[in-house]
Amino acid sequence: MVFDVNVLLDVADLVGPPFTWEKFRDAATRCGAAPVPCQADRRFDSLRAVALTTSGRFAGPELVEVWTSDHIDGLLVRKARQPRDGETAETRGLGWSAEHAEDLLHDFLYDLVYDVTGGARMEILAVDGHPPLDHEDACVFTTALQAARDVAPPSIKYCVTRDRGFRQATGLSGNVLVLYPDEFIALVRRSRNALAMRRMR
Repeated sequence: MVFDVNVLLDVADLVGPPFTWEKFRDAATRCGAAPVPCQADRRFDSLRAVALTTSGRFAGPELVEVWTSDHIDGLLVRKARQPRDGETAETRGLGWSAEHAEDLLHDFLYDLVYDVTGGARMEILAVDGHPPLDHEDACVFTTALQAARDVAPPSIKYCVTRDRGFRQATGLSGNVLVLYPDEFIALVRRSRNALAMRRMR
């Protein structure tokens, strides 16, 4: 699965610089009791969606791997460094220092991908989904589409985004399920609850 940069930035914004997993767990505890979706602060849904992958499992024995790409990595660092008071959405970010932005990539995203879930990173050479998606979203979609493409049987691919245009785009490959963070949370919870009920029976 792949997290859009807006989801990763939500997590970073809640945790604050510098990123640490201890602060991540504290934030997850703080927002754990909030409703899903959390209308008061949608960043909570982003953090909880990421937190669900940190076990390395989807439901039961099913593994979940988080993947990334050169595009996602570069955009994450750039948006983390951009000032909060930029004039447009394209020039606004978290206002973190260059050092903290680089640490966010390595200590958060790369840890999540490589160490926590056993995923991988890819280079985006050709883009799928543009149009209807803009180039940025198409790069994220392509990351999800090409992730673990050589495994057999084929894996289920998820892309989690907070971007409404991305989520509601039509005409994309059906091989990737694009979800809002709260939809991914609900899906994982339903799957885990159904498995628990079967075991009880």
